[in-house]
Amino acid sequence: MGGIVIFVTQLTVIPGQLEEATRMFKHPKIPANVVLHEFLGLLGKPDALAIFEAPDAVTAADFTVQFGRVADVTTSLALPIEEFKWTW
Repeated sequence: MGGIVIFVTQLTVIPGQLEEATRMFKHPKIPANVVLHEFLGLLGKPDALAIFEAPDAVTAADFTVQFGRVADVTTSLALPIEEFKWTW
């Protein structure tokens, strides 16, 4: 992957970790080469959503790994809809 890549991370808080997760979500450690666009709390599952840019998947993982002790973490690559190659 070249250039900046957009990622979306879904976070579902582990039972008993809400207080710590809330603190962590409000004050995440953001690496210098990551740009956090949005960190949103959701009403329902998942509990939170982070939208950010990183130069590659390794850097994205470096950012999201911090949440693994308080939440189930799922990260997806996001592409502008114009870049999708539809197959049907």
